Amino acid sequence: MSKFAILFSQSYFSKLKAKSFIITTLIFLLAILALFMWPTISSWFSSNDRPLKIEIVDRTGLNAGLLMKGNSKIKYSLFSGSLAQSDQAVKDKKADGVLLLTAANGVQLQAQMRTASGALTLNDQQLIGQQLQTANQLFTIQGLKLSPEQAQRILTAHISLEQKTINNESNGKSADHKTQAAFISYGIAFFIYLFVISYMSMISSEIAAEKDSRIMEIIISSSSPVAHLLSRTTAILALGFTQIFILFGSGLIMAYSFDGGKYWHLAGDAITVVSSSYLIFALLFFILACILYTLLGAVLGSLVSKVQDVGQAIMPVTMILMIGFFIAISGLGNPDTLLIKIFSYIPFTASMIMPMRIGATEMGIWEAVLSLVILAGTIVWLFQFSLKFYRGSVLTYTSGSFFKKMKQALSLSK
Repeated sequence: MSKFAILFSQSYFSKLKAKSFIITTLIFLLAILALFMWPTISSWFSSNDRPLKIEIVDRTGLNAGLLMKGNSKIKYSLFSGSLAQSDQAVKDKKADGVLLLTAANGVQLQAQMRTASGALTLNDQQLIGQQLQTANQLFTIQGLKLSPEQAQRILTAHISLEQKTINNESNGKSADHKTQAAFISYGIAFFIYLFVISYMSMISSEIAAEKDSRIMEIIISSSSPVAHLLSRTTAILALGFTQIFILFGSGLIMAYSFDGGKYWHLAGDAITVVSSSYLIFALLFFILACILYTLLGAVLGSLVSKVQDVGQAIMPVTMILMIGFFIAISGLGNPDTLLIKIFSYIPFTASMIMPMRIGATEMGIWEAVLSLVILAGTIVWLFQFSLKFYRGSVLTYTSGSFFKKMKQALSLSK
């Protein structure tokens, strides 16, 4: 077995069996499980074990109370008595509240919620507000002497906006395509952020710990620095992709199993909206981002002599990562801004921003290819630089500033 394979297997399997990896994976699995079971979990902690009972006092004279449609959470019933009698029913806890409906000038519906003490919960208020909005629309349309059926047809009528470009044969992306792509891109940016924060710190800490304990000198004496760098980076990448595979596979199984495959079909519908080329580009940007930041973590970890200094060493890269992540979030609302375009070509942020531009804008495919080539070229240059720089940095124990250590490492690597 080659020295690379020995170092790779030692690093990979030791971390794969580590309690921290197992516990972290289990925590993520529980989080995914809780996400799929959230409707059930939220019902366990719900303070309302029965639907909210609301009495409607209709003072419009136009049967507006019939327009309020209840559901499993709220039940409406028309109150035939006076307002004072309905208030008394609430005080006697026969109802949770009274909804007083009046009409301004006979055309504008007005509503007042009356409760015994304290307002309703925010969720109940929002739900009633949404139902009132629908009822108000129906009420206004009925004022135009339309039947309830005609009014409902107007409210439920849906039209989709088809995009057609005149100057070429291909059509533009639809709004659904852009929306789905934007949210998928946000998920990619979030996973890149989690991966880098976790695994860049892991590889930096591992190399720094080997230097701190002087084990690095023994390893380098029996193998080359190049073999050590490659084994550590590939082992961390393999470990990260193993965890992603476990989480992604478990998520697919849960999506297929819960609620009769409801989430499985939702995920399938979301994926079918976007193009296959977008998914390929997104996957390539994700993989290249993981390689880029893992190499950076290895190089930065080789510069410090103590594990306690790892956080300070990787802080600049972490800040760049955070900037890219927040810019990606800002692009959800408007991915066509100049700021988004500029950072989509910067190698350290392109992987989080360019997938959003690919799916949510009408950019040319050559722009995505250019950004991908710049990112890949940066990785190639960083890899070549790392192989040379690593020879001097792994045996550098100089105390002092970060730049002083870099200067000595560069001099030793010549």
